[in-house]
Amino acid sequence: MSTETGMPLRTKLMGLTVATIIALGVLFAVVLSNEKSQLLADRKEKLRNVVETAHGVIAHYEQQARDGKISVADAQQAAITTIRSLRYDKVEYFWINDHTPKTLAHGAKASLEGQDMSQLKDPNGKLLFVEFVKTVKADGAGFVDYLWPKPGSEAPVDKLSYVKGFEPWGWIIGSGVYIDDVGAAFWAEARRLGLIGLMILLVSGGVAVVITRGVTRPLARLG
Repeated sequence: MSTETGMPLRTKLMGLTVATIIALGVLFAVVLSNEKSQLLADRKEKLRNVVETAHGVIAHYEQQARDGKISVADAQQAAITTIRSLRYDKVEYFWINDHTPKTLAHGAKASLEGQDMSQLKDPNGKLLFVEFVKTVKADGAGFVDYLWPKPGSEAPVDKLSYVKGFEPWGWIIGSGVYIDDVGAAFWAEARRLGLIGLMILLVSGGVAVVITRGVTRPLARLG
């Protein structure tokens, strides 16, 4: 009797445990996916906003030139000088390139100004500035992802740039941020949720064992 009654109960409890594991796995996968998407969306929104602001600086000087307050050459030089000096998050900078693509202003490396950037590529062979130009030509503005080492390191990591065209002068203004910390945050949260899931499974498994024993032992004595 204990075998006939106990085995189905254990099977049912095992099924509940398996169902719990599957439900937790699906729940955690959804939570992690949403969190990673939100982190990346926040980063994109911030990057877009700062580039829009820098774009507005260029538009300001272009408007002054159109109003006849300064010459076009002086307006362009003032815009380049301002963009070169802009910073956000203490270290992040902007650059300006044309459609050649040639760098006109660079907030981190002034030595790149005037240089042809058409052959600059990441470890996967993506031609960065060529992609910037393609993005602007296709959509006027957009994101370009690639791999690039952080300062002081040789290991390439994920980086994301946002570029926006300034049509009156044929310029492209852009900025980029490293997003490897998004992946790091994702895996840190995955480990945290994994530990929580393990604790839930241990507790539920312990409860299942107690219930099984509490039911099958009296039945065994009756049998």
